[in-house]
Amino acid sequence: MKALKITAVLREINLTFLFCTITASLLTAQHMSSQGGGEYLSEKVTCLPSQDRFQIEQMLSANHQMLKQRGKLLEPATNNNVIVTLDWPLRKKSALEFNSYYATNNFVDQKSDPGLLDYHCQSRTYDGHRGSDFDTWPFPWYIYENNLVEVVSAASGIIIGKTDGNDDDHCSCYGTWNAIYIQHSDGSVAWYGHLKKNSLTTKIVGDLVSRGEYLGVVASSGCSTQPHLHLEIYDQDNQLIDPYQGVCNYLNVTSWWSTQRAYREPTLNAILTHDSLPVHGCPETQENPHLSTVFMEGDPVYMALYFHDEIIGDTTTLRIRRPDGTIWNSWTHYSPNTYTKSWWWWLWYIGSNEQFGTWTFEADYRGQIHTKTFEYIDSASLCTVTNTAESGPGSLRNGIQCIDSSDTLYFDPTMINAEIHLDSVIIIDKNLTIYAAPDQDILIFGTDLV
Repeated sequence: MKALKITAVLREINLTFLFCTITASLLTAQHMSSQGGGEYLSEKVTCLPSQDRFQIEQMLSANHQMLKQRGKLLEPATNNNVIVTLDWPLRKKSALEFNSYYATNNFVDQKSDPGLLDYHCQSRTYDGHRGSDFDTWPFPWYIYENNLVEVVSAASGIIIGKTDGNDDDHCSCYGTWNAIYIQHSDGSVAWYGHLKKNSLTTKIVGDLVSRGEYLGVVASSGCSTQPHLHLEIYDQDNQLIDPYQGVCNYLNVTSWWSTQRAYREPTLNAILTHDSLPVHGCPETQENPHLSTVFMEGDPVYMALYFHDEIIGDTTTLRIRRPDGTIWNSWTHYSPNTYTKSWWWWLWYIGSNEQFGTWTFEADYRGQIHTKTFEYIDSASLCTVTNTAESGPGSLRNGIQCIDSSDTLYFDPTMINAEIHLDSVIIIDKNLTIYAAPDQDILIFGTDLV
């Protein structure tokens, strides 16, 4: 008799997109039903209306004077050649399994008059933009709902302003943002905007924060069309800074980053499987990622790639491997253009007489192989759960009904109404894998099972 091995696998997510794709396949379409994808565009709106900006400047000025009087702020170094360098202001939590989690959507607009110009002499900005915008991607609302990408302090400093308590889950210019403002030892100030309501650090104005310290969670408060961080930098003379060094940066000569990232960073952010076509949008209207890692014969299997800074002419070799490692199918995706955010999907049906077990979706992009595993199971191995009265300690709150001869038991998520309470269950020579139903967490109690 073996100890029962329990694996709790939360159902991942759901979303949708609206674009077409150009993909060249190296094989016939006998298994591929359809394909699509393309660029994902975020609407550009002014991050900070002029009235909000004026109020922030007034607040920071008053706080600055108050903190100086209380001895909380030291005079900055007089050597203007010495500047504080900035580390990356975002980090993902370990629960987010994506390879990457962001895309840089907008840089500082270098033109004071109408027109667009970023530090790299391109137009990756919008008119009058005074900061750098880092979008979470893909599935920004899933990331937001689960607090999976955090804002951290790019440099040590004193909190000189903090705004919290404002709505953060909309896709339009609405209300005031949640933000935190930090003054560094050289007198420069960093603004971190659009943060999640009630997620900001418990530290208050006048407190010290260290480089890399938690500040809040990325969200969509204020004028914002999706969750992102707006980072805005001013030097000790209150002059706007673009932290990126480039030929067309007319604000400052040197980079303010400890390590400046490239203008384009071709990256496969995520490789995922879905049980239906993902849907992007606002939480109130349409977002639905449809993530799944368990499929049965006849189920549609949507396989998708999510890039940031995909470059025209790039090739990605894709493979689907059976449980024994042999290749079931392979094809090549050709990038038709350069995109800040893009995604591509393929719909497959795994036919009858195929191997059951753990399959692998594989993408070879720019010399790096990314994988996503999923389960292809026989319907005979699917268990159902029915509620039964609890009769005391060591009882089974949910009855298990299953006839199975495989090594792993799967519960039908649609049959789970509450929680699986396992205190004393005997299953001989079986692994038990429990998959969460949509919008439902599964709680497991008592893991010392035999």
